[in-house]
Amino acid sequence: MKRFLLIASLIFTSFVIIPDSYEDEVRKRLGLLKDVPVVSMPGMTAAESDGPVGRSGEAVYNQGCAACHTAGLAGAPMLANLDQWEGRSSKGLEMLTANAYNGYNAMPAKGMCIDCSELEIERSVQYMLDSLTVVE
Repeated sequence: MKRFLLIASLIFTSFVIIPDSYEDEVRKRLGLLKDVPVVSMPGMTAAESDGPVGRSGEAVYNQGCAACHTAGLAGAPMLANLDQWEGRSSKGLEMLTANAYNGYNAMPAKGMCIDCSELEIERSVQYMLDSLTVVE
């Protein structure tokens, strides 16, 4: 009986012990490990997953921001809509990035990109601002 309990407890504890790599991956995705870059995500091309440099503004926009900014959900200014961005764009890149990163009104922190760095959020905001100059 003692052997059975010993073997059962060893088997049980072997399933409970979680390797550090799994915990680090969870911390990275939650944004708790600032020094560990996100290398890739499902659906990303090799050019978009360029290590410490991060994703492009367009990639971040397509991955998270587009969910609301394409259709204007919850009051989100639509991409390339000059009328909707007119009052917002005057706030400047720094303020818009801070709002996007920390959350603002109905927009959750980091939009829909939970694992985005502040630099990647800034790039996505810049991508949206740049879309205003392309459309005439």
